[in-house]
Formats: sequence, structure tokens, C-alpha cells
Amino acid sequence: MFTAAFGILGVLSLVYFGIIAVYSGIETSAAWIWPVFAAVCFLLAKGDRYYHQHRRQVPLWIPVSVATLCITGFVVLMILQILIFGGMIKSAPSHLDYLIVLGAKVREDDISSSLKRRLDKAIRYAQEHPETKLVLSGGQGEDEPTSEALAMAEYLLYNGISPDQMLLEVYSTNTRENMLCSKALIDNQRKIEKEAARQSQIRKQVIRMELAYFLKERERQWEAAGYTPSKLDMRGPCAQAKRVRLAPAKEPSMAALEILPDKPLQIGVLTSNFHLFRAMKIGEKCGFDQLYGVSSSADPVLFIHLLVRESIAILKDKFMGNM
Repeated sequence: MFTAAFGILGVLSLVYFGIIAVYSGIETSAAWIWPVFAAVCFLLAKGDRYYHQHRRQVPLWIPVSVATLCITGFVVLMILQILIFGGMIKSAPSHLDYLIVLGAKVREDDISSSLKRRLDKAIRYAQEHPETKLVLSGGQGEDEPTSEALAMAEYLLYNGISPDQMLLEVYSTNTRENMLCSKALIDNQRKIEKEAARQSQIRKQVIRMELAYFLKERERQWEAAGYTPSKLDMRGPCAQAKRVRLAPAKEPSMAALEILPDKPLQIGVLTSNFHLFRAMKIGEKCGFDQLYGVSSSADPVLFIHLLVRESIAILKDKFMGNM
């Protein structure tokens, strides 16, 4: 029974590997998973057949260990799939201050299918929420002609998104760096916006002080000259100025100038649906207080491959302490 099952799994793995090679090329990221898995299945099928033919010659601990390892691997894979699919169903609030768009492969003459799907989702979100800043995150890989962030910006500009709605992060090379560098960029942008608002508030306060001083000085001059309301031309601008009674101007304080309090920002991350769980967990590890997920669809032909590849990536990042 197990011999046949392992054999079928091995054949299916090789067939799927062939589909991947024809559909997206032999260089598809982590495509090696499937021939390796097929080889393991064929070895298990051969081992199971040998065990049933030479049961007395094989120590019991060997089949028990192999069975335990296979069952454990299957259970871990199922748990990871539950986590991945659970991350897909999370939704973002109606308003986000910033939306981090994670980069993906950029080819010599085109962008990858995954990146195009993410950008198309970002375009729809930006059009529906023009107040949200898009943080385009992705550096330049060794085999990429330009940084992923710049390629994303060009695609968004071509599709009508304003450059004022974009921030570019061009240094990251993996998901952890995506989140770290994006956080630093958002924090810096926040400081710039608060300082600009503070300077604007100072200018307004200075204008109010100068106007108050002018009116008080004019009023003092009228009183020194013995003017009374009856002697003033009540039809002219002086009459309007005479009626203005302002409190004495005070020096602006830092409390009065603080117009952008440190309220919690609404920050989201946009990536492929299968990648959303890991991206958000890494983001939380990188210091984001709370992240909201926005997912794009994945290629239906490569979906199974992407799920398996993502499971391996989750285990790797968990082992390395990234999430």
C-alpha cells in the first residue's frame, strides 16, 4: 500500500516539475524541491518494498523512525498551511496612513507575474485611498537590471499613480530587510512631516502676534491722540480695526505648536496571499506595533509550489529568529 502511494507521489512530483519548467522556466525559484521530493518518494517506495520482503532482517527501529519522520513532516506541513491560509483572510481597515508594497523578481525586459499582481492591487488601493502613501520596498538583486522599488514606481507612474503618493526604499534584499528599511523610511518621513507642520504653525503664530501688536499699537495711538468712537469714521477700515479687541499676544509654546501628536499609525503590508503571514510576522518582529494585511492573488499554476516553498521559508525564518 505505502509502496504504491510513495510511487504515485514521486511520479506526480516529476510531472508537476515538468509543468513548472514549461510554464515559468527551469530557473523558477526553488523548483528543485520537486525532483528532490520525487527522489525521496521513490527511495521510500523501494525501502518499503524491501522491508516487506526482508522483514526479519531489518531492525524495527528503522521503519518506526522513518514512519515517525514522515508523519511529523506531514503534520508540520499541514500546520504551516493552516497558518498561511489564515493569513490570507485578514483584511485591512478602510484607511491606512502607509501601505508597504513588497517587491518581487524584476527581469531584464519585464516584471514577474507575482510583482505585477501586487502592483495591480496597489493601483486599485491607491485609487480608492488617495490619502495613503505607498512605500515601494525592494533593492536590486545580482541578476536584476534595476531595483525592484524603481521598477514598481515606473509601473505605477505609467498607470496614473502620482509620485507624491510614493516613497521608495531601494536597499532591502529580503523580507526582513524590506520591513526594517520600510520602518526606518516611514519614521523619517513622519519626522519630516511633523517638522514641516511645526514650522507652518510657527509662521501662523508669528503672524497672529504681529497683527495683535499692530492693532494694540494703533489703539494706543488713538487713545493718546484723544480719539473717541464718535470722532472716527465708522464707515472706513479704521472703524473695523477699532472694533477688534484681541487678548495680549503671548510667546508661542512648544505645546501650542505640537499639531501632530504621536498617534498610532495605520500601516499595512501588501504582498502575495501566500506570503502575507510570514511578512506580517517578520514585520512585528522588526518593531511595527500593528500591521494590516492586503493580499494580491497568486499564480494558479504555481500555487502549490508557492505554498510548499513558503512553508520552507517560514521554517527558515523561524529558525533564524526573524519571526
